[in-house]
Amino acid sequence: MVRSSIDPIRPGASLILAWQIKQKHVVIIGGGFVAAGRLVNVLEADARVTVICPDNEELSETVRQHLQDHPQTTRLVPRVFQDTDLTTPFGEHKTTVIATTASSAFTLDGYPSATAATTPSFSPNSSVSSSVQASPAISAASTTTTVDSTLSLDDSLELPTGPAVDMVLSALDDIPLSTHIYNLCKRLRIPVNIADVPPQCDFYFCSTHRDKSLQVAVSTSGKGPKLANLVRRHIADNLPNRVGDAIDQVGILRAKLRKMAPGPEWKMDDLATLEEKSMQVVLSGFEDNVVFTYEQVQAKLAEAETEIVETVVQEAGDLTVEHTIAQHTLSQKTPRLVMVGAGPGDPELLTLKAARLLEEADLVVADRLIPMEIIDLAKGEVRIAPKKRTVLSVEQESSSSSDEESIPSAITSDDIQNQLNEWCLQGLREGKTVVRLKQGDPFIFGRGAEEILFFREHGFDAEVVPGISSALSGPLSANVPLTHRGSSNQVVITTAQVKGGRLSDNFPVYDAQKTVVVLMGVGKAKEIAEMMQKDLGWPKNVPAVIVENAHCKNERSMDATLETLAQVVQDQKAVPPSVFVIGWAGSVLRQV
Repeated sequence: MVRSSIDPIRPGASLILAWQIKQKHVVIIGGGFVAAGRLVNVLEADARVTVICPDNEELSETVRQHLQDHPQTTRLVPRVFQDTDLTTPFGEHKTTVIATTASSAFTLDGYPSATAATTPSFSPNSSVSSSVQASPAISAASTTTTVDSTLSLDDSLELPTGPAVDMVLSALDDIPLSTHIYNLCKRLRIPVNIADVPPQCDFYFCSTHRDKSLQVAVSTSGKGPKLANLVRRHIADNLPNRVGDAIDQVGILRAKLRKMAPGPEWKMDDLATLEEKSMQVVLSGFEDNVVFTYEQVQAKLAEAETEIVETVVQEAGDLTVEHTIAQHTLSQKTPRLVMVGAGPGDPELLTLKAARLLEEADLVVADRLIPMEIIDLAKGEVRIAPKKRTVLSVEQESSSSSDEESIPSAITSDDIQNQLNEWCLQGLREGKTVVRLKQGDPFIFGRGAEEILFFREHGFDAEVVPGISSALSGPLSANVPLTHRGSSNQVVITTAQVKGGRLSDNFPVYDAQKTVVVLMGVGKAKEIAEMMQKDLGWPKNVPAVIVENAHCKNERSMDATLETLAQVVQDQKAVPPSVFVIGWAGSVLRQV
């Protein structure tokens, strides 16, 4: 007989399942830190929970708060555990303590036997067995019994109608009592987990990541809980954005379809943005056994919107077409434009409001030099400014004439700005929330006011969220105080690039108490140094600090003087975005 090539069985695994315990009765014994974690897990799974803890004072704050917040699904039994707790329905537990003693002859490899534990309990073989069989909820009569917890599965025990307890979670430090509870659960066939004692566990708790309906569980079969947490965090950090939203929306769609038909794959972000009208379009395709792509759904929605607008226009009578379309669009969704300062580049330097708006935006239009760590915070569509390109020289054009497509056309700063403006307008006309993400602070050499005036001309007002400017944070990052008693009492922030790409002609004249911060100066370092020395009286030995990519992972700071500024920029191959800090304050904290 020829064996087929199949994967071999690899023993030692746990069977990982998603356990449905909604409305099931779970008993948690203990009230400390471990019990708190167990309580959170089962409450999130919609179970009904009885917490048995000897004394209210032993309850952790988490357990106490959840008991208070969920009175319909939780009960506290403020006493020590009794054997009858495992045969008592939810909400019917007695709270009177019965004085009894228990002796366990059960032993487990690696754990001590229970030789003398004071444990309220009952046994069908004891003198109270008849009363227990008559009523699982034992009376409060005080009785002293000796229990042999090596119970026989042949012993009979009357159970209430249906299972009284569906799961037992022991979170005690008392090993003899935990062993006794484990044996009772085995006899009653109740799944049990004894915390920190793997051999006495029918199941283990996984390290779980939850995002709405998505749950990812990592198990080490009880061998390494902390390692499981590390693996779980790594998985969670690498899941797609909005995967929980996507699963919830697909669940709604599947409920409508009952059975998802095969078709083109959709991106996770597309699934997460599904709306009722989009689902209706998807469903309509199934009548003809067609599954639409995301692009086809959007096209059909656009066609439907056009038909609605045409109908509204016809019925509007004396209203103009433009006014009717505008009113109809506003009735569907109100556009919103927010100009957000992205700061110098470190995501942790964003304002809380900026981070929230990035997550809420339908469209983010961003400057090109903003780091991807900030761009990645956006949940919606992102459009990034293109690179600036210049026209080739005549010689370059001649040498490249054999491949006309390889010759780049000119793209200036104004061209890029126009493109960014048009992207924003397009989103606003579609009723979207648009975030115009600008480096640094929008109003410090960020052309923010120009953009606001542009959008006002087109009927849209903008909100502005400030950002940390590299003009202030760059020097700080390089350990340069912009003001310092005895060295600087005035700060001038200027740019090396004015309209048309020219060098600004209003740099400040020399003052020993003045610090000059120059933005966008890398390409004009030589012109700046010469002009300040020859025309404005600045000494050649005044410190000049170059801060490149301030507050980013690849940040550099370089020391120079005004005389050596251009040479240092060339030798160190400094690149934008960089800040020049010129003035005697540069020598206060930096050791040159």
